[in-house]
Amino acid sequence: MTIGLRTEVLNLEFTQEKVRVTFQFLKQKLSDKNTKGCLMKMKTWLILAAALLLLSSPGAFAEERLIMVNGVGEKSLDPNMVNLTVEVWSKAPSAKQAQQLAANQFKNIKKSFDDFKIKKEDMQTDSYSLSPEYEYDQKTRQNKMTGFRVSQSLSVTLRKVEDAGNFIDALVSDKKTTDSGVSLNSIAWDSDKRLAAETATLAEAVRAAKIKAEEIAKAAGVRIKGVSKISHTTSAAGPRPAMREMGLMKMSADSAATEVAAGQIKVRVEVIAEYEIN
Repeated sequence: MTIGLRTEVLNLEFTQEKVRVTFQFLKQKLSDKNTKGCLMKMKTWLILAAALLLLSSPGAFAEERLIMVNGVGEKSLDPNMVNLTVEVWSKAPSAKQAQQLAANQFKNIKKSFDDFKIKKEDMQTDSYSLSPEYEYDQKTRQNKMTGFRVSQSLSVTLRKVEDAGNFIDALVSDKKTTDSGVSLNSIAWDSDKRLAAETATLAEAVRAAKIKAEEIAKAAGVRIKGVSKISHTTSAAGPRPAMREMGLMKMSADSAATEVAAGQIKVRVEVIAEYEIN
């Protein structure tokens, strides 16, 4: 009896009439004195049948009537800060010598930071590594340790974009050396007003989406009841000069100063909105 009942329920199609029949059948079996040993199992199937009956009722899977649109807002603003990634590196036969050379290089660029009034909170060491260096020996076919290398990567924020070129020039050394130096790995423009611009642009994008939805509803002869769902994405982009591992060396007196173009930061916000219609 239990096996037959299980098969009947599992093979049940989700139609209102068949669910009702199954519900009545299970109810009758539950009241039968001969089925008390299967009471718990029967109760489980009864609950399942009741759930199926509810789900199969008209309107249980009523399709939502929606209009889906997107809206875009864009804004440009002038950068008022520049973020740079600077690397101090050195190499020497011993770890202690490599550390000392790196410390001397850092001391030099720290002076430049002070000259340009870089605040303490605008500089941070992102990574510091001290590792052995190896060279492959063709004769022994083995790696041979040749010394040690120190690398310290720093993030620096300069809040006067007009000083960016002079700041880069100030980081360089006039000493011709191959055992230590400074590299400028990246430069990116930003603004402390970007978040405010993103908020204003978000409102603009939402208004654009609403106008689209109203126009579609008007053309289709329906009315908008309200917002069902809304989401947004934000992006900000500006000129990002590629400066991969660019070693810095002091220019001669007749050389031109470094110039970098700030351009503008482009803030773009897009919203995806779903509006309920009648």
